[in-house]
Amino acid sequence: MKPNLRRSAAVLVVLLLPLTLSEAPAGGRAAGASWTSKTRRIAPGLALTKIVAKKPRWRIFVLTADPSARLTLDVALAGAEMPARARTSVIAERQGAIAAVNGDFGSSFGGPAHPFAQDGDLVRTSADAGALFAWSEDEQNTFFGRPAQLVTAVDAAGMSWTIDRWNDGTPGVGEIAAYSPVGGTLAAPPAGSCSVRLIPFGTLAPASAGTGLTQTYTVEQAGCFESSLERNGGVVLSAIPGSDEANRLLALAPGTSFTITWTFGWANVYDAIGGVPLLVAEGQDVVGDCVGSVCRRNPRTGVGMTQDGKVLLVVVDGRQHKWSVGATMHEFAEIFMRLGATSALNLDGGGSTTMVVRGNVVNRVSDGGERSVSTALLVLPGPDPDEP
Repeated sequence: MKPNLRRSAAVLVVLLLPLTLSEAPAGGRAAGASWTSKTRRIAPGLALTKIVAKKPRWRIFVLTADPSARLTLDVALAGAEMPARARTSVIAERQGAIAAVNGDFGSSFGGPAHPFAQDGDLVRTSADAGALFAWSEDEQNTFFGRPAQLVTAVDAAGMSWTIDRWNDGTPGVGEIAAYSPVGGTLAAPPAGSCSVRLIPFGTLAPASAGTGLTQTYTVEQAGCFESSLERNGGVVLSAIPGSDEANRLLALAPGTSFTITWTFGWANVYDAIGGVPLLVAEGQDVVGDCVGSVCRRNPRTGVGMTQDGKVLLVVVDGRQHKWSVGATMHEFAEIFMRLGATSALNLDGGGSTTMVVRGNVVNRVSDGGERSVSTALLVLPGPDPDEP
């Protein structure tokens, strides 16, 4: 987050004083719980608060990032391509992060369950859109909510059409699917399809109209193939043979230009991470009806934003009776509201719940050790060197 205010670290500690019992708001188990807290500065603009509650028994860990400092939010996959899994501490170290929490669901298959973008690279779209946490490239605007995911293409003739899937399974009837290098073997171009390979040139840039990011490509090869068409560093578009979509792909002449624009519906977004459900919107609990084991008390990880623009990365330990019992989904929303969040999103929890600060895991992971996950949400000490 780039500078836009000037506050001292001492102010950050004062901002956390409402966590004490004497300042506790009324209503709700989280809101009325007796809390004690201790805060220490990790870096200019970044503080770690450890909270202990007795009824219910909780251990809560809060990273508060202040936009007055030269910190940068970032997301990262566990590896260069999917599937990939790594411990949150390993992902943080690889990216040079000073702090991190585990990210989206999906670790079981080695990729994010929801739409995901990293440094301007669209990693995947998803039929399970869930909700996203995203921010503008200048980090002055943040977004929470269901994405309006859309990928469009314009060919050399100026015709515009939709790409229905991006690293998200094989094309269905009436669909065109795209496969980029980051898809790896988890999202490889299908065999027995009509495909075209596109090689990128030029730089990624904001779209001239609308809210997306645009990349220009050169058409290298088109045809119908029994085996999978290799990406060779490019993007492969595929469709079912004999379909109108396949005919459109086959009409692309090698050597011609081709542009692709992607958006989640928000302006100037280069990074986005998904989760479910949305916990808080406009300062209110918006979880709604929540049933099943996922809604009961479990370890939790989430991200929120306060009215004055601070980012909250929060974990609640769980499944450890004498240490911390975990939070229900509604209790987790209440915790965020008590911390001052006006928006908040639930990320992957359970055994994945992990917070890392300067290389050390600060919470007590319920599995007894770090679980390998597919993504992480990071705090970098300065500008993101990988962002265009």
